[in-house]
Amino acid sequence: MKILQLCIRIPYPPNDGGTIAMYNASVALQKANAQVTVLAFNTKKHYITTQEIDKKYEAAFNLQTVYLDAAVKPIAAFINLFSNQSYNIQRFNSVAFTDALKKNLQQQSFDVIQLESLFVAPYIATIRKYSKAKIVLRAHNMEYLIWERLALQEKSVLKKWYLNLLSKRLKKFEQKVLTQIDALVTLTPDDEKGFKILGCNKPTLVAPIGIDVASYKAIDLNTRPIQFFHLGSMDWLPNEEAVRWLLKEVMPIVKLKTTVDVSLAGKGMPKWIFDLADQHLQVEGLVSDAKSYMSKRHVMLVPILSGSGMRVKILEGLATGNVIISTTIGAEGIKYTHGKNILIADTPQQFADGICMLLENPLLMEQISTQAKQLAQQYYDNETIGKSLISFFTQLK
Repeated sequence: MKILQLCIRIPYPPNDGGTIAMYNASVALQKANAQVTVLAFNTKKHYITTQEIDKKYEAAFNLQTVYLDAAVKPIAAFINLFSNQSYNIQRFNSVAFTDALKKNLQQQSFDVIQLESLFVAPYIATIRKYSKAKIVLRAHNMEYLIWERLALQEKSVLKKWYLNLLSKRLKKFEQKVLTQIDALVTLTPDDEKGFKILGCNKPTLVAPIGIDVASYKAIDLNTRPIQFFHLGSMDWLPNEEAVRWLLKEVMPIVKLKTTVDVSLAGKGMPKWIFDLADQHLQVEGLVSDAKSYMSKRHVMLVPILSGSGMRVKILEGLATGNVIISTTIGAEGIKYTHGKNILIADTPQQFADGICMLLENPLLMEQISTQAKQLAQQYYDNETIGKSLISFFTQLK
Protein backbone atom coordinates (compact mmCIF):
# COMPACT_ATOMS: atom_id res chain seq x y z
CA MET A 1 0.00 0.00 0.00
CA LYS A 2 1.32 3.45 -0.96
CA ILE A 3 0.54 6.29 1.43
CA LEU A 4 1.21 10.00 1.15
CA GLN A 5 1.37 11.64 4.56
CA LEU A 6 0.76 15.40 4.58
CA CYS A 7 2.19 16.97 7.72
CA ILE A 8 1.75 20.40 9.26
CA ARG A 9 5.37 20.23 10.50
CA ILE A 10 8.43 18.12 9.76
CA PRO A 11 7.98 15.00 11.92
CA TYR A 12 11.68 14.97 12.81
CA PRO A 13 13.19 15.15 15.34
CA PRO A 14 10.29 13.62 17.29
CA ASN A 15 10.68 15.72 20.42
CA ASP A 16 7.18 16.98 21.22
CA GLY A 17 3.61 15.71 21.09
CA GLY A 18 2.86 16.74 17.51
CA THR A 19 6.08 15.51 15.92
CA ILE A 20 6.01 12.26 17.91
CA ALA A 21 2.44 11.59 16.75
CA MET A 22 3.34 12.11 13.08
CA TYR A 23 6.73 10.39 13.20
CA ASN A 24 5.39 7.31 14.95
CA ALA A 25 2.52 7.09 12.47
CA SER A 26 5.04 6.98 9.60
CA VAL A 27 7.08 4.30 11.35
CA ALA A 28 4.02 2.24 12.32
CA LEU A 29 2.68 2.24 8.76
CA GLN A 30 6.07 1.30 7.35
CA LYS A 31 6.40 -1.57 9.85
CA ALA A 32 3.03 -2.78 8.54
CA ASN A 33 4.61 -2.97 5.05
CA ALA A 34 3.27 0.30 3.66
CA GLN A 35 5.37 2.56 1.43
CA VAL A 36 5.13 6.01 3.00
CA THR A 37 6.02 9.36 1.45
CA VAL A 38 6.06 12.43 3.72
CA LEU A 39 5.34 15.95 2.45
CA ALA A 40 5.61 18.49 5.26
CA PHE A 41 5.62 22.17 5.99
CA ASN A 42 8.85 23.51 7.45
CA THR A 43 7.37 26.42 9.36
CA LYS A 44 9.22 29.51 10.53
CA LYS A 45 8.11 28.85 14.11
CA HIS A 46 9.34 25.24 14.16
CA TYR A 47 12.07 25.52 11.53
CA ILE A 48 14.27 22.46 11.12
CA THR A 49 17.63 22.68 9.35
CA THR A 50 18.87 20.00 6.97
CA GLN A 51 21.52 19.00 9.50
CA GLU A 52 18.87 18.22 12.13
CA ILE A 53 17.09 15.62 9.97
CA ASP A 54 18.33 12.05 10.17
CA LYS A 55 19.36 10.96 6.67
CA LYS A 56 17.96 7.48 7.21
CA TYR A 57 14.55 8.93 8.09
CA GLU A 58 14.71 11.29 5.10
CA ALA A 59 15.47 8.41 2.73
CA ALA A 60 13.04 5.93 4.27
CA PHE A 61 10.06 8.27 3.82
CA ASN A 62 11.20 10.30 0.79
CA LEU A 63 10.82 13.39 2.98
CA GLN A 64 9.98 16.60 1.11
CA THR A 65 9.56 19.96 2.79
CA VAL A 66 8.05 23.35 1.94
CA TYR A 67 8.93 26.47 3.92
CA LEU A 68 6.03 28.45 5.38
CA ASP A 69 5.83 31.50 7.60
CA ALA A 70 2.58 30.69 9.40
CA ALA A 71 3.11 33.19 12.19
CA VAL A 72 0.14 35.23 13.38
CA LYS A 73 0.34 38.65 11.73
CA PRO A 74 -1.66 41.42 13.46
CA ILE A 75 -2.75 43.21 10.28
CA ALA A 76 -3.81 39.98 8.55
CA ALA A 77 -5.61 38.85 11.69
CA PHE A 78 -7.46 42.18 11.90
CA ILE A 79 -8.50 42.08 8.24
CA ASN A 80 -9.69 38.50 8.73
CA LEU A 81 -12.21 39.73 11.31
CA PHE A 82 -14.26 41.14 8.45
CA SER A 83 -14.45 37.83 6.60
CA ASN A 84 -16.15 34.56 7.47
CA GLN A 85 -13.00 32.47 7.11
CA SER A 86 -10.94 30.81 9.83
CA TYR A 87 -7.66 32.69 10.32
CA ASN A 88 -6.18 29.57 11.92
CA ILE A 89 -6.63 27.75 8.60
CA GLN A 90 -5.79 30.64 6.27
CA ARG A 91 -2.28 30.82 7.68
CA PHE A 92 -1.51 27.43 6.11
CA ASN A 93 -2.53 28.27 2.54
CA SER A 94 0.58 27.94 0.38
CA VAL A 95 1.06 27.99 -3.38
CA ALA A 96 4.41 26.25 -2.98
CA PHE A 97 2.85 23.41 -0.98
CA THR A 98 0.10 23.06 -3.59
CA ASP A 99 2.75 22.78 -6.32
CA ALA A 100 4.75 20.18 -4.37
CA LEU A 101 1.60 18.16 -3.71
CA LYS A 102 0.54 18.36 -7.36
CA LYS A 103 3.99 17.14 -8.45
CA ASN A 104 3.80 14.12 -6.14
CA LEU A 105 0.31 13.20 -7.33
CA GLN A 106 1.29 13.48 -10.99
CA GLN A 107 4.46 11.42 -10.59
CA GLN A 108 3.02 8.44 -8.72
CA SER A 109 -0.22 6.82 -7.67
CA PHE A 110 -1.18 6.58 -3.98
CA ASP A 111 -3.77 4.39 -2.30
CA VAL A 112 -4.28 6.66 0.70
CA ILE A 113 -3.48 10.28 1.46
CA GLN A 114 -3.34 10.84 5.20
CA LEU A 115 -3.97 14.40 6.37
CA GLU A 116 -2.14 14.99 9.63
CA SER A 117 -4.50 17.47 11.28
CA LEU A 118 -7.15 19.85 10.03
CA PHE A 119 -4.59 22.41 8.89
CA VAL A 120 -3.65 20.50 5.72
CA ALA A 121 -7.31 19.98 4.78
CA PRO A 122 -7.33 23.05 2.44
CA TYR A 123 -5.44 20.86 -0.03
CA ILE A 124 -8.29 18.38 -0.48
CA ALA A 125 -9.37 20.08 -3.73
CA THR A 126 -5.90 19.59 -5.22
CA ILE A 127 -5.89 15.95 -4.15
CA ARG A 128 -9.27 15.31 -5.77
CA LYS A 129 -8.13 16.95 -8.99
CA TYR A 130 -4.97 14.91 -9.41
CA SER A 131 -5.55 11.66 -7.53
CA LYS A 132 -8.07 8.88 -6.95
CA ALA A 133 -6.58 8.04 -3.55
CA LYS A 134 -8.76 7.75 -0.49
CA ILE A 135 -8.43 10.83 1.72
CA VAL A 136 -8.19 10.11 5.44
CA LEU A 137 -8.15 12.86 8.03
CA ARG A 138 -6.08 11.85 11.04
CA ALA A 139 -7.46 14.32 13.56
CA HIS A 140 -4.99 14.97 16.36
CA ASN A 141 -7.65 17.04 18.14
CA MET A 142 -11.05 18.54 17.65
CA GLU A 143 -9.46 21.88 16.84
CA TYR A 144 -12.47 24.08 17.53
CA LEU A 145 -12.86 22.48 20.96
CA ILE A 146 -9.41 23.64 22.08
CA TRP A 147 -10.31 27.27 21.44
CA GLU A 148 -13.77 26.84 22.93
CA ARG A 149 -12.25 25.52 26.14
CA LEU A 150 -9.65 28.31 26.18
CA ALA A 151 -12.50 30.82 25.87
CA LEU A 152 -14.27 29.27 28.85
CA GLN A 153 -11.17 29.79 31.01
CA GLU A 154 -10.48 33.34 29.77
CA LYS A 155 -11.41 36.20 32.10
CA SER A 156 -10.87 39.11 29.69
CA VAL A 157 -14.12 39.93 27.89
CA LEU A 158 -12.35 40.96 24.68
CA LYS A 159 -10.08 37.90 24.59
CA LYS A 160 -13.04 35.63 25.37
CA TRP A 161 -14.97 37.12 22.45
CA TYR A 162 -12.03 36.62 20.07
CA LEU A 163 -11.36 33.04 21.21
CA ASN A 164 -15.04 32.21 20.73
CA LEU A 165 -14.88 33.69 17.23
CA LEU A 166 -11.88 31.51 16.36
CA SER A 167 -13.68 28.49 17.78
CA LYS A 168 -16.88 29.08 15.80
CA ARG A 169 -15.03 29.52 12.51
CA LEU A 170 -12.90 26.44 13.10
CA LYS A 171 -16.02 24.44 13.92
CA LYS A 172 -17.65 25.51 10.66
CA PHE A 173 -14.53 24.51 8.72
CA GLU A 174 -14.26 21.15 10.52
CA GLN A 175 -17.87 20.38 9.64
CA LYS A 176 -17.19 21.18 5.99
CA VAL A 177 -14.09 18.97 5.87
CA LEU A 178 -16.01 16.02 7.30
CA THR A 179 -18.13 16.03 4.12
CA GLN A 180 -15.04 16.04 1.86
CA ILE A 181 -12.95 13.19 3.26
CA ASP A 182 -13.37 9.44 2.74
CA ALA A 183 -12.60 8.38 6.29
CA LEU A 184 -11.64 9.70 9.70
CA VAL A 185 -9.03 8.48 12.19
CA THR A 186 -9.16 9.91 15.69
CA LEU A 187 -6.76 9.43 18.57
CA THR A 188 -9.47 9.08 21.21
CA PRO A 189 -13.01 7.70 21.51
CA ASP A 190 -14.12 11.09 22.85
CA ASP A 191 -13.00 12.81 19.65
CA GLU A 192 -14.64 10.13 17.50
CA LYS A 193 -17.91 10.73 19.35
CA GLY A 194 -17.49 14.49 19.01
CA PHE A 195 -16.94 14.32 15.26
CA LYS A 196 -20.02 12.16 14.84
CA ILE A 197 -22.02 14.78 16.73
CA LEU A 198 -20.60 17.35 14.27
CA GLY A 199 -22.10 15.29 11.46
CA CYS A 200 -19.40 12.84 10.38
CA ASN A 201 -21.01 9.85 8.64
CA LYS A 202 -17.82 8.46 7.08
CA PRO A 203 -15.97 5.33 8.25
CA THR A 204 -14.07 6.03 11.46
CA LEU A 205 -11.29 4.37 13.42
CA VAL A 206 -9.92 5.16 16.84
CA ALA A 207 -6.16 4.61 16.61
CA PRO A 208 -4.21 6.11 19.51
CA ILE A 209 -0.71 7.44 19.14
CA GLY A 210 1.75 4.59 19.26
CA ILE A 211 5.20 4.54 20.85
CA ASP A 212 8.12 2.12 20.90
CA VAL A 213 7.51 0.99 24.47
CA ALA A 214 10.71 -1.05 24.68
CA SER A 215 12.85 2.04 24.02
CA TYR A 216 11.86 3.74 27.30
CA LYS A 217 14.09 3.25 30.34
CA ALA A 218 12.16 2.56 33.55
CA ILE A 219 12.58 4.99 36.44
CA ASP A 220 14.26 4.10 39.72
CA LEU A 221 11.62 4.64 42.38
CA ASN A 222 14.16 4.30 45.18
CA THR A 223 15.98 7.56 44.45
CA ARG A 224 15.19 10.51 46.69
CA PRO A 225 13.90 13.15 46.96
CA ILE A 226 10.82 12.40 44.88
CA GLN A 227 10.90 14.59 41.78
CA PHE A 228 7.68 16.01 40.31
CA PHE A 229 7.74 17.43 36.78
CA HIS A 230 5.84 18.91 33.86
CA LEU A 231 7.23 18.44 30.35
CA GLY A 232 5.57 19.97 27.31
CA SER A 233 5.87 22.58 24.57
CA MET A 234 5.08 25.90 26.19
CA ASP A 235 4.26 27.56 22.87
CA TRP A 236 0.99 25.56 22.94
CA LEU A 237 -1.48 27.72 24.85
CA PRO A 238 -3.15 24.89 26.84
CA ASN A 239 0.26 23.93 28.28
CA GLU A 240 1.05 27.45 29.46
CA GLU A 241 -2.45 27.71 30.92
CA ALA A 242 -1.90 24.37 32.69
CA VAL A 243 1.42 25.39 34.25
CA ARG A 244 -0.03 28.72 35.35
CA TRP A 245 -2.86 26.85 37.12
CA LEU A 246 -0.35 24.45 38.70
CA LEU A 247 1.88 27.22 40.03
CA LYS A 248 -0.80 29.72 41.04
CA GLU A 249 -3.61 27.44 42.26
CA VAL A 250 -2.19 24.03 43.19
CA MET A 251 1.28 24.60 44.64
CA PRO A 252 0.20 27.14 47.29
CA ILE A 253 -2.07 24.42 48.75
CA VAL A 254 0.78 21.87 48.68
CA LYS A 255 3.17 24.29 50.39
CA LEU A 256 0.81 24.58 53.35
CA LYS A 257 1.55 20.92 54.14
CA THR A 258 5.00 20.06 52.78
CA THR A 259 7.99 20.99 50.64
CA VAL A 260 8.16 19.48 47.17
CA ASP A 261 10.69 19.60 44.32
CA VAL A 262 9.16 20.43 40.92
CA SER A 263 10.86 20.64 37.51
CA LEU A 264 9.35 22.39 34.48
CA ALA A 265 10.73 21.87 30.98
CA GLY A 266 9.73 22.44 27.38
CA LYS A 267 10.55 24.64 24.44
CA GLY A 268 9.14 28.15 24.38
CA MET A 269 9.26 28.47 28.18
CA PRO A 270 8.00 31.99 28.95
CA LYS A 271 10.06 34.44 30.97
CA TRP A 272 7.48 34.74 33.74
CA ILE A 273 8.01 31.08 34.61
CA PHE A 274 11.81 31.37 34.56
CA ASP A 275 11.44 34.29 36.97
CA LEU A 276 9.72 32.03 39.52
CA ALA A 277 12.60 29.54 39.72
CA ASP A 278 14.03 28.82 43.19
CA GLN A 279 15.69 25.98 45.10
CA HIS A 280 12.52 23.87 44.87
CA LEU A 281 11.33 24.94 41.39
CA GLN A 282 13.73 24.05 38.59
CA VAL A 283 12.87 25.66 35.25
CA GLU A 284 14.44 24.59 31.95
CA GLY A 285 13.72 25.28 28.33
CA LEU A 286 13.94 22.64 25.62
CA VAL A 287 15.57 19.43 26.87
CA SER A 288 17.80 17.56 24.44
CA ASP A 289 16.63 14.09 25.50
CA ALA A 290 13.05 13.87 26.79
CA LYS A 291 13.31 10.13 27.50
CA SER A 292 16.33 10.65 29.73
CA TYR A 293 14.65 13.60 31.43
CA MET A 294 11.57 11.54 32.31
CA SER A 295 13.56 8.51 33.45
CA LYS A 296 15.31 10.61 36.12
CA ARG A 297 12.09 11.92 37.64
CA HIS A 298 9.23 10.19 39.38
CA VAL A 299 5.86 11.93 39.05
CA MET A 300 4.51 13.53 35.85
CA LEU A 301 2.06 16.39 36.34
CA VAL A 302 -0.50 16.97 33.56
CA PRO A 303 -2.78 19.81 34.74
CA ILE A 304 -4.37 20.39 31.32
CA LEU A 305 -7.61 22.40 31.44
CA SER A 306 -8.46 23.07 27.80
CA GLY A 307 -6.85 20.64 25.37
CA SER A 308 -8.35 18.01 23.10
CA GLY A 309 -7.02 14.77 21.67
CA MET A 310 -4.36 12.63 23.31
CA ARG A 311 -1.30 13.67 25.31
CA VAL A 312 1.75 11.89 23.90
CA LYS A 313 3.72 12.74 27.01
CA ILE A 314 1.31 10.66 29.10
CA LEU A 315 1.98 7.65 26.88
CA GLU A 316 5.73 8.20 27.27
CA GLY A 317 5.28 8.60 31.01
CA LEU A 318 3.37 5.34 31.20
CA ALA A 319 6.12 3.53 29.27
CA THR A 320 8.75 5.02 31.59
CA GLY A 321 6.81 4.03 34.67
CA ASN A 322 6.24 7.59 35.82
CA VAL A 323 3.39 8.02 38.25
CA ILE A 324 1.01 10.43 36.54
CA ILE A 325 -1.36 12.96 38.09
CA SER A 326 -3.63 14.41 35.42
CA THR A 327 -6.89 16.23 34.99
CA THR A 328 -9.67 14.35 33.23
CA ILE A 329 -9.16 16.51 30.12
CA GLY A 330 -5.41 15.83 30.20
CA ALA A 331 -5.95 12.07 30.24
CA GLU A 332 -8.62 12.00 27.51
CA GLY A 333 -8.26 8.99 25.26
CA ILE A 334 -6.10 6.98 27.67
CA LYS A 335 -7.49 3.63 28.83
CA TYR A 336 -6.63 4.43 32.43
CA THR A 337 -8.14 3.33 35.73
CA HIS A 338 -7.98 6.04 38.38
CA GLY A 339 -5.99 4.87 41.38
CA LYS A 340 -4.56 1.87 39.53
CA ASN A 341 -2.32 3.19 36.74
CA ILE A 342 -2.90 6.96 36.98
CA LEU A 343 -4.31 9.52 39.41
CA ILE A 344 -7.05 11.89 38.22
CA ALA A 345 -7.50 15.31 39.85
CA ASP A 346 -9.70 18.10 38.50
CA THR A 347 -9.56 20.77 41.20
CA PRO A 348 -6.58 22.50 42.84
CA GLN A 349 -7.37 20.73 46.12
CA GLN A 350 -7.58 17.30 44.45
CA PHE A 351 -4.32 17.89 42.58
CA ALA A 352 -2.56 19.03 45.75
CA ASP A 353 -3.94 16.04 47.66
CA GLY A 354 -2.59 13.70 44.97
CA ILE A 355 0.89 15.19 45.27
CA CYS A 356 0.89 14.93 49.05
CA MET A 357 -0.52 11.39 49.00
CA LEU A 358 2.35 10.16 46.80
CA LEU A 359 4.93 11.78 49.06
CA GLU A 360 3.44 9.91 52.01
CA ASN A 361 2.92 6.53 50.31
CA PRO A 362 5.94 4.99 48.48
CA LEU A 363 4.10 1.66 48.12
CA LEU A 364 1.28 3.32 46.18
CA MET A 365 3.85 4.92 43.87
CA GLU A 366 5.40 1.52 43.17
CA GLN A 367 2.03 -0.09 42.45
CA ILE A 368 0.91 2.66 40.07
CA SER A 369 4.29 2.69 38.29
CA THR A 370 4.13 -1.04 37.62
CA GLN A 371 0.56 -0.86 36.30
CA ALA A 372 1.43 2.16 34.14
CA LYS A 373 4.12 0.24 32.26
CA GLN A 374 1.75 -2.68 31.72
CA LEU A 375 -0.91 -0.31 30.32
CA ALA A 376 1.54 1.18 27.81
CA GLN A 377 2.63 -2.23 26.58
CA GLN A 378 -0.92 -3.56 26.24
CA TYR A 379 -2.53 -0.70 24.29
CA TYR A 380 0.03 1.73 22.88
CA ASP A 381 2.82 -0.20 21.23
CA ASN A 382 3.46 1.22 17.75
CA GLU A 383 3.54 -2.05 15.82
CA THR A 384 0.01 -3.02 16.87
CA ILE A 385 -1.38 0.39 15.90
CA GLY A 386 0.24 0.28 12.45
CA LYS A 387 -1.47 -3.01 11.66
CA SER A 388 -4.80 -1.56 12.76
CA LEU A 389 -4.40 1.44 10.42
CA ILE A 390 -3.50 -0.68 7.40
CA SER A 391 -6.46 -2.99 8.02
CA PHE A 392 -8.77 0.05 8.16
CA PHE A 393 -7.33 1.56 4.98
CA THR A 394 -7.69 -1.74 3.13
CA GLN A 395 -11.41 -1.80 3.88
CA LEU A 396 -11.83 1.61 2.22
CA LYS A 397 -11.04 0.28 -1.26
